[in-house]
This record gives sequence, C-alpha cells and structure tokens, in this order.
Amino acid sequence: MPTTRTTDKHLHNNNGAIMQRVLVIVSLFAALISLAFASMASADNKQAPDKLISDTTNNMLVALKQDREIIAQQPGHVQALANEIIMPHVDFKRMSSWVLGKHWRRATAEQKKAFPEQFRALILRTYATALSEYTDETIRYLPLRSEDGASDVTVRTVIERNAGPGIPVAYRLHQTDNGWKVYDINIDGISLVNNYRRSFSSEIRRNGLDSLINKLAGKNKPLPAKQSQLASSL
Repeated sequence: MPTTRTTDKHLHNNNGAIMQRVLVIVSLFAALISLAFASMASADNKQAPDKLISDTTNNMLVALKQDREIIAQQPGHVQALANEIIMPHVDFKRMSSWVLGKHWRRATAEQKKAFPEQFRALILRTYATALSEYTDETIRYLPLRSEDGASDVTVRTVIERNAGPGIPVAYRLHQTDNGWKVYDINIDGISLVNNYRRSFSSEIRRNGLDSLINKLAGKNKPLPAKQSQLASSL
C-alpha cells in the first residue's frame, strides 16, 4: 500500500509533467477563452466559435502585455482576473463527469458538489500560474470543420514558437443555453481531461474519492501572503 507521501508525489508528478510541457501555451488558452467567452454573453450563439476566439485574442494578448509589470509584482492579480473572466465560461460539471468517469456515476450528491469546486480551484491555480508566465508566442487558426447547427465543435490551432515546430492545440466546446462552453483542451495530442482522469483514477483506486477531494482541497488552500510571494519568486 503506497504511503500518503508517495501518492501525493504521484499526483504532483503526473499533473506537473504535462503542465510544465505546455506552460508556454496554456496562457494562450486562458487568453483565448477569456475575451472570447466574455463576448459570447452578448453574441449570437450561432456565430462560429473559431471566429469569436480569433476576433478577441489580440485584445487579450495586449492586455496581458500591458499588465505584465503588475502581474510580476502582484501574482494574485492574475488569479483574480482568471476567476472573474475565464472560470464562468468553462463547463466544470461536464469536465468533472468526464474526468471521474465511472467514479462520477457512483459519487454521492455531496461528492458531486465538492469535487467540481475543488477541480475548478485546481484549474484556476494552474492557469493563473500559466498566465503569469506568458511570452510572445503567436497562434495560427486552422479551418473549422463542423456542420451547420453543430452543438459540439473542435477549434484547432497551432502555437507558433520562435524555435522548434509548432504545437497543435485543439479546444473542445459545446453549446449550452448560456452560449459556448469549453470542456476540454488537447495539447500536442494530449487531452487535459484524459490526463487528469488517469492520475485521479489512480488516487481513487488507492484511497477513494473523498481522499482525492480532501487532497485537492489541501493543495488549493491559499498560501499566506509572505509565503505566496516567496513561492512566486522561485
């Protein structure tokens, strides 16, 4: 039976490895959906999601550049912005059900309430960190392949880097009564939902769903101000 230390390390390594790999582009994902979905609140739901994203990306990237000094001095500023702009436009209930799979179907009502809350906080921390590391990459949009009236689409893009080949990034969205919602992102062939599913499933098999929820809650606790500033400088 693995120890708690081993399990925590397993979770950290699984999630940390993929996020390190895509740190440079996750910020762009956050940037893309930020203004794109802010616009969706008043936009026609039939407007192509790829056009909504491309039309608003440049404005967000400019805002990130303008706030770069503020972000460097106040790391918490990024998380506050991400919480206000990005998080309301991601379908965490759908993501949670996909991430947990059969464990979601077996979960209690209390667990179905608690897990999305902690999973949301995890994503918020992850993308806020990525936003603070934003650099000047550019993005190329591929033609949208979807039928007229489709309620589930994949927006395919390529992140162009200064060195090395481009990185394909695909966003999966579905249309709801409140507009388009993101529920997965595939980076260089790796689905974030599937990646979390593998690492979370391993923890659930070892110690149960409540254990996973408690561990996420522990990791999501905000650091004291001084400790947070120290961590951001490392």
